[in-house]
Amino acid sequence: MSEHSTEKILIKTLDILDNLYQENKIERPRIKKIILKQEWNVLLGTNNLCGMVINFTGIHAVHGEQKLRDRLDSIKKLIGKDLFDVASDYISSNDIQERSLAVGSISCISQPFLSSTQIKKRGFTECKDIMDMLKPTDTVAIVGYGGFVRKMLGKCKEIHVTEMRPRERFESVIIGENVEFGPKEIYIHTEKENKKVLSNSDIVMITASTLVNGTFDEVIDYSKNARIRGLYGPSGSIIPDVLFENGLNYQRAFEITNTSKFEYDSINDNSLEVALKESQTLHCISPKLI
Repeated sequence: MSEHSTEKILIKTLDILDNLYQENKIERPRIKKIILKQEWNVLLGTNNLCGMVINFTGIHAVHGEQKLRDRLDSIKKLIGKDLFDVASDYISSNDIQERSLAVGSISCISQPFLSSTQIKKRGFTECKDIMDMLKPTDTVAIVGYGGFVRKMLGKCKEIHVTEMRPRERFESVIIGENVEFGPKEIYIHTEKENKKVLSNSDIVMITASTLVNGTFDEVIDYSKNARIRGLYGPSGSIIPDVLFENGLNYQRAFEITNTSKFEYDSINDNSLEVALKESQTLHCISPKLI
């Protein structure tokens, strides 16, 4: 295992969290409930903690078919377990669902340290959102095509997106006098083009799903020439210490501020869109002003 592998990054993050819990005399949380949905797993813990993480089902099923219902018995056995133990047991797994639960556990455990007060106390800086740091001359690369992409439109020179899913999933077909294809202002690439695209970009935003499928270390290495190297997405709501040590200099992390509402929406909102908007506070974090 490489010193800078995604697995190693997660293990070291968990070690830092263990120390933080001991230093602050916080009781180690246990799993109360796990909510399985298409696209996402939601973990609810004691101490009013909550975390969410991609599970590569539904529209994100790029690692083969994932039949979550076949796992109900094994997942039920996790209820009541120490979240640190679940994360530790599953970080090194070859099973994508077990790694999803590992990252979700780390996200849950990280929540007490993602408030503005804790971010400042621990020596990090809350900075402007990435959309406010773009220059008209910037070439932006985004790993993973999601709703975040459209926020960049019209604010930079070029937008390139690399994706594991088929290009056709994101295409628009415009039928007039001629047949044309969109999007017009976004260049879509396969993940096989990551090195070429990311190494030639001024800003690289990396989906936090790379922490789950184990590709974060590869992608951040390709991004070393970029002025801003950021992480985005709900799966990336973990303390930033080790991410910054390994080349990241910007993180969009979410503090879940209303756990009961988040739980309600996770059960009743098909897309989790309401939960994301109404129950979380976005914190844009950097190791220093960038």
